[in-house]
Amino acid sequence: MAASIHFLAAIDNGGYFEGDVSRNNLFRDKLTSTPYIVGSDGCVLPLDAPGIGVGGRRRFSEHYPVIEGPSYV
Repeated sequence: MAASIHFLAAIDNGGYFEGDVSRNNLFRDKLTSTPYIVGSDGCVLPLDAPGIGVGGRRRFSEHYPVIEGPSYV
């Protein structure tokens, strides 16, 4: 989502952003920091941090380690 927001902010005809607003999505809510900011006018804003602004959370990856084998969630 963060990369999409940066792209939309960089072009002249950005249009609409469609994001995941489901509840209890561990990969979205716990794996990384918040991917965007919603302004007081309802517009989605990119983060000011380096890169796309999103940082990983080590505790999440320690609690849910990678399982070798077929890719599934």
